[in-house]
Amino acid sequence: MKKILVFSIVLFAFAAGAFAQSASATATATAVIVAPITLTRTADMSFGNIIADVDGGTVVLVPAGTRTLNGLTSPSIPGTITAASFTVSGLTGSTYAITLPANHTINSGGNNMVVDTFTSTPSVTGTLTGGTETLNVGATLNVGAAQATGTYTNATGFTVTVNYN
Repeated sequence: MKKILVFSIVLFAFAAGAFAQSASATATATAVIVAPITLTRTADMSFGNIIADVDGGTVVLVPAGTRTLNGLTSPSIPGTITAASFTVSGLTGSTYAITLPANHTINSGGNNMVVDTFTSTPSVTGTLTGGTETLNVGATLNVGAAQATGTYTNATGFTVTVNYN
């Protein structure tokens, strides 16, 4: 009786396996490596020639490349006035985030001035239409009271960062 029961269980197991159904399919894997985003400087920022007075003031340079003097004057020869300009390149149609510096110090000898309130066009986010876009950057120059004469600069420059969104 035990042999018949064991034989029946084994026969049932084989019969169950014979009627089991399965299906399979294959899929491919794909990856596209895109060009990294790049940022290339095309123009440096220049606030131009400024006459400092006893009270000091500010020079607001907008990304379009024009400036407004507050509490200061300009000589008849205004000098070079230019917003910083960059070319952003990368994957066509991508958006990117823009990070501007909080402030930057420029100096002439032992004298300093602070550049702050950086702004850009586009601001905050840009789009790489055709794979490139121009990014212009302006800022505010804080001129101290009776600021010493000289050509103020900082050889290390200020950093603008872009990242794909």
